[in-house]
Amino acid sequence: MNHLTAWPVYILAQNGDGFFSNPLNFLPIVVILVLGYFMLIRPEQKKAAEAKQMLEGIKKNDRVETIGGIIATVVSVKKDQQEVVLRLDDRSGTEMRVRMRAIAGVLSKEGKASDNAES
Repeated sequence: MNHLTAWPVYILAQNGDGFFSNPLNFLPIVVILVLGYFMLIRPEQKKAAEAKQMLEGIKKNDRVETIGGIIATVVSVKKDQQEVVLRLDDRSGTEMRVRMRAIAGVLSKEGKASDNAES
């Protein structure tokens, strides 16, 4: 047996009590698991809930940005099909259908802010 990997067996054989005899030995493991939950899992759940709420609140005439970086105005929302029709250009009337999950964020709600930067 390799002496480098078998040292836990030697320690347990000499001590007799072992790791499992004292419940406080599990405390660091429990603390690490709890911290991992609050640092890794909980923020992701919160972010997913916020994204779901944002997608459910999309309405006609909202300015949105897609995950591809396209900025457009919502023409219609089909929640049952998880689809949104976006108007890319007001002058030409170019429209595009995308899945709701392709929307990265809402830039401005209906009628709240006008985008004067377009030319």
